[in-house]
Amino acid sequence: IYLTYNETTREWEKSEIVEMTDHIYSLFLNGETPTVTSMFIGSGKICQSRVVKKGDYYRLYCSMWTRDGGNRVIYSDDFGETWNVLGELGYENSASKWGNEPKVEELPDGTVVLSSRKYNGRYFNLFTFDDDTYTTGSWMGEVGSNEVQDGLSFGGNSTNGEIYKVKAIHKESGRICDLMFQSIPTGGGRDNVAIYYKEMEYSEDGTNKYTPETFSQDWTEGKHVSTKGSAYSTMILQADGRLGFYFEEEPGDAYSYCLVYIPYTIED
Repeated sequence: IYLTYNETTREWEKSEIVEMTDHIYSLFLNGETPTVTSMFIGSGKICQSRVVKKGDYYRLYCSMWTRDGGNRVIYSDDFGETWNVLGELGYENSASKWGNEPKVEELPDGTVVLSSRKYNGRYFNLFTFDDDTYTTGSWMGEVGSNEVQDGLSFGGNSTNGEIYKVKAIHKESGRICDLMFQSIPTGGGRDNVAIYYKEMEYSEDGTNKYTPETFSQDWTEGKHVSTKGSAYSTMILQADGRLGFYFEEEPGDAYSYCLVYIPYTIED
């Protein structure tokens, strides 16, 4: 469904409903042979590119879990009307063979970052493009962040979180920097949701210099959001410059969740 805001009437206008299931599954056919047998897109938000623009629209990325095919990423250059698979078909070309619920983010040179659910950590992988047409490329190779020295590691969670990049100002120097956030439960299970951050560094020409291993390292717990049972989370930059953080938290019995919204400043 397309929702379009009418500046004259100040109302939202809704398009006809379009069923996309057959179109999405057809992307994963190798001739007549399906390369996946079921799938779902990770909850939260779609990632919109800040770099890749084709025609009128900046590209959309969605990451998904697939049965038989590992984590895959699809993209749309016409604002969701049609979709394509990022990378080649086949389990061996998946973004993560063992990942569960995934999310994606983008680096300033267009590199796509996959962050996928993993017990005690995250699966990270990076997709780099062959040239500035942003049509072909490959995944570098997934790593488990808790299996890398000084990698992102926490308790025995079994949930997804949000990966999200924002611009920030370094208070001491005044320089502008990129901060990458990763939200996730940090306790022994679905509890103690927190937000980790990592200040990003790039090559002198602004291109990516990370591998999945180095991307997994040097994260800091910036905000311990919940000390109770808590699980899935997402975030978005608001018009007022704060991060709108949205997550599940128990008011009482296990898995009896409320949906909680908290706005945080970058300073928080």
